[in-house]
Amino acid sequence: EARIPGSPASLVEWQPMGQPGRDFVTTGPDAAAISAFTGRPALDPIRVYVGRANADTPQERADLALAELKRLGAFERKVLLVVSPTGTGWMDPGSHDPVEYMHDGDIATVAVQYSYMQSPFALVFETRTGLDQATATVATIHAYWRTLPPETRPQLYIHGLSLGAWSSMYAT
Repeated sequence: EARIPGSPASLVEWQPMGQPGRDFVTTGPDAAAISAFTGRPALDPIRVYVGRANADTPQERADLALAELKRLGAFERKVLLVVSPTGTGWMDPGSHDPVEYMHDGDIATVAVQYSYMQSPFALVFETRTGLDQATATVATIHAYWRTLPPETRPQLYIHGLSLGAWSSMYAT
């Protein structure tokens, strides 16, 4: 399906996205599930994930994430959530599914993987990778977001999980 990163229409290749990314973009509620739960019309939430293997540098991965967000119309949504995942790249459904219900699917969430290691190991052995990736991702998306008319651009939020919480705080 063209709306899924990693599809043939996507700028993000499927295999290098890695299992955490593939899981993130193919799970979660769709418009029908959200509408059935809330009783209101809903949109399919946009989920973008760029794996560490999708590009060589933090900036290249951030640029790819921005390009995929643009392709999917993410900046036309009510809410844009930029996430720094755990060290392995895992995205907690309990952090994302509820907010998609809360906003009737009118939301885009983007994450970029910075390591293959669990957070405690990534903190010790790859301390800069999470910081560099979060900084590149937030700066790149925020710079584009600032060019949009304030009255029509989405609300922008930054979120981090585990070590990603620390790196996302560093990036802001």
